[in-house]
Amino acid sequence: MIHPAAPSDSFSHARRIELIVLFGVLTVFTPIAIDMYLPAMPTMAREFGTSISSVEHSLAAYFLGIAIGQAAVGPISDRFGRRWPIMIGLGLYILGAAACALSDGPLALNAARFLQALGGCAGSVLARACVRDLFPPQQAARIFAQMLLILSVSPLFAPFIGGALLPLTGWRSLFWLQAGVALTTLAVTWKLLPESHPGSDRRLHPLHVLKDYWDILKDVRFSRYIIPTTLTGGGLYMFLTGWSHVVIDIYHVPPEYFGFTFVLNGVGLILFSQFAVRWLAHRPAEPLLLAGIAGNAVIGLLALLFGYTGWGGLLGLIPWMFLYCAMIGLINPTSAGLAMHHFGHAAGMASALIGIVFYGGATIASFAMGAVHAVTPLPMTALIAACGILGLGSYLLFRLARPG
Repeated sequence: MIHPAAPSDSFSHARRIELIVLFGVLTVFTPIAIDMYLPAMPTMAREFGTSISSVEHSLAAYFLGIAIGQAAVGPISDRFGRRWPIMIGLGLYILGAAACALSDGPLALNAARFLQALGGCAGSVLARACVRDLFPPQQAARIFAQMLLILSVSPLFAPFIGGALLPLTGWRSLFWLQAGVALTTLAVTWKLLPESHPGSDRRLHPLHVLKDYWDILKDVRFSRYIIPTTLTGGGLYMFLTGWSHVVIDIYHVPPEYFGFTFVLNGVGLILFSQFAVRWLAHRPAEPLLLAGIAGNAVIGLLALLFGYTGWGGLLGLIPWMFLYCAMIGLINPTSAGLAMHHFGHAAGMASALIGIVFYGGATIASFAMGAVHAVTPLPMTALIAACGILGLGSYLLFRLARPG
């Protein structure tokens, strides 16, 4: 069987490398924008003269921007091509980051973070689409793995960079740095990125798009995996929102050392996701998903126990936070694969909907954590435990209700 030539067949080796690196860079703007300013949140609250909860809401605003942006950017790129939406997204990211650096209070910060997220999600979503457009399936799979490695490594360094710059140049410099990196990437994208998709005559009426999403979401073959995963994953976003307050304000760790309490979670995500890849190569996915969701329910309860009793202080909490976050690296890809199994005819819409639901749940979880004024780790650990229990309970309910 003769396969049609892929656009990448005409690329030189150097051209392939520069495009793969560019696609990898485009995927890291979201994790960098989330993780780099975490150690600065208590400082920002003090400068604004407000509670830490008000600043934590900026994370919820960012997650909301990602959810809405993902819903829109896929259909827009199918209609108009990939190149211009990516560059417009980078432009919005730059404007949002600059507005964050210039913000004078929580409300301005929230609006700027929302704008930054709307732009930032374009790169991560459309970089994958460009790979599918330009490379044949076997090569695309390897490139996705390389991009995932870049995406996984970037959160390990972002909190260290944020914590190191904070006492030297202040929190506003973190957003100027993000804007500068995005501006450089925009220039490189303008020079190097080809148009990989010619566009189409697809209609962009919001009601048609919403109906397509709803048809997938109401299908139990999709929702029975995505809803429990979203509930369990809420614990991760509780952690992201509340951890800097726990570490810096409650346990009085200097911001420049915050990264040391955070880095293991990124390592855990990488290790557990790689374990899932190896498991799924030869074994069924559903037992692995159940083990991950049940494991996080137990881990959440143990975190609650240590948060309530104070056993071990900060060192008593870190192992349970590590395990809960690491388990998400196993749960999310396994769940996504199971949810998309029956939607090969609408893989793009299903993939986008997974991101929308995940980040919609992240918005609610982050807002709930930000609404709590915590003077001990107990509220954060209680909310994480609740997410773990709700995730397991919903999974079991779907399983009991499954026909046959």
